[in-house]
Amino acid sequence: MAWEDDDDNDFGSGDDELSEEEMKKFEWERQEKYKAIHNHPLYKLAVEIMETVNALNESIVDDDDRQMYEMTLTEASLMLAPKIAGAMGSGSRILSLQNASIIRYHAEFLLTSTSGLKSLDSVDKKYVQLLREDMIQFRSLFNAWVKEIKKMRKDDYEDEWGLYTN
Repeated sequence: MAWEDDDDNDFGSGDDELSEEEMKKFEWERQEKYKAIHNHPLYKLAVEIMETVNALNESIVDDDDRQMYEMTLTEASLMLAPKIAGAMGSGSRILSLQNASIIRYHAEFLLTSTSGLKSLDSVDKKYVQLLREDMIQFRSLFNAWVKEIKKMRKDDYEDEWGLYTN
């Protein structure tokens, strides 16, 4: 099926049309947004959680136990920071709420996994406890962040799936 739209610039940034001063301003704003996201306590903790999960996985000495937990813990921890960054950078209430839902799912998985991990003899319990403490702190920061999302201006478009309605 061919697209009937012949406009080759649908996704163009228009950078070629900006003056040098406008480009400098654009770049400065982009860098400031990047700094704000990467310095946010929730984002920073998400990065720490990735590191904790990596150390926890490396501490699992039994191959069967490692096989059962390593991939899912890693996947869940890797979802947090990018989804936070995407939400914070979007400026969209709906997209932020969508990402928050995904983050909550993976964060809850990590927290509840600590219960099963505590019962294993093949894992370093200090990493399990550290992950649990990090996830409890993450939940608190997450709740505060979601309150900020809910204060955002309603989007000009509707969620076509009807879940995140304005």
